[in-house]
Amino acid sequence: MRNNTTTFAAQSFNISTVLLSAKYEIIKKETTGRVFSSDNFAQNWKSIFVQPFVLSKGMVKRGMRKLTSPTLVITTKKNMMAYVLASETEPVYINSGLINDKDFGYLLAFRLAPMLLPEYMYYMCIYDLWKRVVNQVVAKQNWDENFEGWNSIGQWIEYEFSEVGFITAEDVLRNSGTIELPDLDSQVYQIAIAKKQSDELQKLYVTDEELNNLVFRYLSVSGGILGTCNYRIGLLCKLYSLAAGDKANPEVINVLSDEKYKYNDSVFSTNELDLLVHNIERVFPLLVNPSEFSWDKYPSYLQPQEITDFLVEIGDIPNGITVYNPFAGLASYGLKLIDNNVVGEEINNTTWAIAQIRIFVKGVNTQVVLKDSFDSLNSDEKFGGIITSPVYLSEKGREIHDIVNSLYDKLLDNGKMVCLVPISFLSDNRPNVKAVRKRLVNEHAIQSIITLPSNIFSGTSMIQCALVISKNIYNKVILFADASGYTRYEKSVYRMTTFDWEQFLKDLKDEIDDYYERGCEIDETTVGAPISYEEVLKNDWGLVPAYYLAPTIPNGIQLSELVEVMPSLSDDSQLADCFITPSDIPEAMHRKPFNPIAGNSENKVATAKTRIKISSDTVIIALSSGKIRTVYMEGLDVIAAYPYDLIKFLRPKKGYNAKYIAALLSLNSVKEQFIAQLSGTTMRRFTKLDISQIKVPKHETEEECERLISEVISSEMSNLENELEEILTKRKREIRSTRHAMIQTLSALSSNWEQLNYFAELNGGRFEFSNIVGKINPISVKELMQTIGYAISTLERQVEALRFERVDWGRDVAINPYEFINTYINLHNMPNVKMINVGNDNQTNYPWYNDETGDSGFEHTEAATVFYAPRRLVERIFNNIVANAISHGFVNNDNYNREIRFDWGTDGGNVFITVANNGCPLKEGVRGEDVLMNGFSTALNENGLDGTLHSGQGGYEIKLLMEGLGNVEVISRPNTDFPVIYKLTFEKTNFEVIDF
Repeated sequence: MRNNTTTFAAQSFNISTVLLSAKYEIIKKETTGRVFSSDNFAQNWKSIFVQPFVLSKGMVKRGMRKLTSPTLVITTKKNMMAYVLASETEPVYINSGLINDKDFGYLLAFRLAPMLLPEYMYYMCIYDLWKRVVNQVVAKQNWDENFEGWNSIGQWIEYEFSEVGFITAEDVLRNSGTIELPDLDSQVYQIAIAKKQSDELQKLYVTDEELNNLVFRYLSVSGGILGTCNYRIGLLCKLYSLAAGDKANPEVINVLSDEKYKYNDSVFSTNELDLLVHNIERVFPLLVNPSEFSWDKYPSYLQPQEITDFLVEIGDIPNGITVYNPFAGLASYGLKLIDNNVVGEEINNTTWAIAQIRIFVKGVNTQVVLKDSFDSLNSDEKFGGIITSPVYLSEKGREIHDIVNSLYDKLLDNGKMVCLVPISFLSDNRPNVKAVRKRLVNEHAIQSIITLPSNIFSGTSMIQCALVISKNIYNKVILFADASGYTRYEKSVYRMTTFDWEQFLKDLKDEIDDYYERGCEIDETTVGAPISYEEVLKNDWGLVPAYYLAPTIPNGIQLSELVEVMPSLSDDSQLADCFITPSDIPEAMHRKPFNPIAGNSENKVATAKTRIKISSDTVIIALSSGKIRTVYMEGLDVIAAYPYDLIKFLRPKKGYNAKYIAALLSLNSVKEQFIAQLSGTTMRRFTKLDISQIKVPKHETEEECERLISEVISSEMSNLENELEEILTKRKREIRSTRHAMIQTLSALSSNWEQLNYFAELNGGRFEFSNIVGKINPISVKELMQTIGYAISTLERQVEALRFERVDWGRDVAINPYEFINTYINLHNMPNVKMINVGNDNQTNYPWYNDETGDSGFEHTEAATVFYAPRRLVERIFNNIVANAISHGFVNNDNYNREIRFDWGTDGGNVFITVANNGCPLKEGVRGEDVLMNGFSTALNENGLDGTLHSGQGGYEIKLLMEGLGNVEVISRPNTDFPVIYKLTFEKTNFEVIDF
């Protein structure tokens, strides 16, 4: 009996005496047979021996080899093998060893000599011993002076007895030297030990799905998915302490053992906990997801990995130098710059502790110390490289311009720095901010500035830019680039949007070449361009990339020479006649002039703070979904309510009319300049609009002005036929939509009727109004009957609307979101789904003050915030969302916890309502925006009898119905209790902002 201390004496054998030539014949005529493919290599100990009958039958081509005896099949690039039990009666066919596959290398075939067991050969493969044998093949061997190792395969060779043939891969290996092998008993023992270890490791293997389920179960049991940050960190600390053992940092354990960071030890069994410990690297991103919680007292956001990769790439910091990483967070840069000594600092002890765990999990050699980077900014220590995504604080000395300035001071000569900055830093005209930009420009320190996509940062809507700086390296140009459009969607819904930075850099390289070839001109497709420092100095040290990438208009004039911005009313006591929102503004010139009364509220009780009096020719410029829309108005006398930062009213100066100005602003070259200027704000808004910075073409005569108007209208009118076809298609769509809504109503009606009928049967046909029906959402028979009655009346209205004429939804009314949600729930109650309103009650006390008497007090209101829309239209939108949840989300009839949750809030003057359900998540690969596509169905059961309930119409109808009201988006969060969320944003609100 051997023991664990046994040592094995290996014996040296010539490889040619161990790996014998296989018995095979070369196929000269195509046939069919059992073909060995790459899928047939051994996956584990049990699959080493391959029986011919398990192989698929396929076409056998000329040049393949026919095996008729047990043969070892093995590769040269990967550690893969199989022992094929071929025989005369059950032959097996393999590709020729002369074919060099890009993945597997050469395919070798041998008989095994008695001193080598097939299982030991597999043992050699999985423990990389075979790789060492293969690597022994050198460029030249003694047996033939012309032999060049693997490069000789396929060459002709003349043997000693004048035989001529090709050199095969088997020839090369069999003549490459010796191999060390233990005796057979030792091979058997080592095989047994390896199998036992493999079995133990297999017990610890867990799929991604199983791992997700374990973490999901833990968080659910520990207080629900939402608000479980403390339990996440508690579990992470537990796994770290077990995985690191004696090497665990006691300070990390101490920080994360705080009372608030709890570990629930009642969830996992010992085996389950072992699984998580051995897979801690895969568990880490499941627990540390700052997009759902934050432990940092400073403003922070989740930086996607692709942003880290991108900044490291464009920074191009030389290897071997010390790199300073202030505000290190979770040590993302340190994990990427493995060829540098990265010195990171993080002030928050929890973030620091989690970073230490991440460094341990990744097994890299970097350091993050617990320290306030703001204190270090003023130290004398300098570095050859700096990389950071700093936090931004409004305290004196801690704004982004102060940080950039201090970090620049900490650079050594010839050093490089790459830093994320908010776009506002590049355009802020405060003297202290401007001074920092002026310093960097005057010293020619800036190498490049790149605008990043704004919708890939979780937790912030702030537009970020990448800033690359060098110290005492005279840069002649600044590379300005815009990567905001380079987003892509992952195949998995677990990450919605990512930054396609590789494609951006490729396109940028091509674009720079094109830029020089066309004489350094900027056009509408320019992604990036190197701009001289002389040109930058003309722009008063403004550094927003969009400024320099906007198309130029030769010999243009300032827009301010043609128009002036109209001021809003200072007297807020006057009521508004109408609402004007960006979505009201048409895009095409031939649909002007614009009448704001049409299609707007007849109820003139608007209480918007921002209003304007329109009493003459006026041009409106609006920002809608990031795009510029223009319209002109003639001879109107109204007071309009509008969002101040999304709409501007322009009055033409003497000698110009509104129609001509609107035509000018409809030109793409002008629109691009507006977008460029708006890009200097954190969120695109007209707050700092400067029309003197907008250049427009100059037209000297009235004939030239009329020609422009005619050209703009003609260009749009050429598409009129298509527009009319679109109108017809839209009418047809509305009819199909109404039919779809009727089917949904009938489905809900049928479900409730079946519930009532089933209840009656259980009670012998006798029941009272007070009886309770349903297990998921218990309601009284009376409430159920009222719901059925309301569904019938809804069906009557839908039948009436089933006509070719446009549906009349009624006039806009003030809607209290909280009250509307409650009313909807009461009218659409059902026993098999629970609907709840989790939003606040929308009540408040307005402070008031009388200037004349000096009296003050509070006035109570039940609806502090309202939006304006037809109630029937909003109800129809809700119907679609609820029906989608029932037919697509709640597909499992055994789910006794079906819940639809309504919430509401305000965002930038808009009102939003969210409708979430706890049913099934979207299928993998399905994006939220897909749900809103025409004809797209998320149905898990796609085999409906006629497809009517899964026609792909519902989501698209929601999008259409929201036109003119605002917008809708579908949010997918598959790892949460409520994986699908509809967010409805309503633009027509009372715009009141109450500040207590």
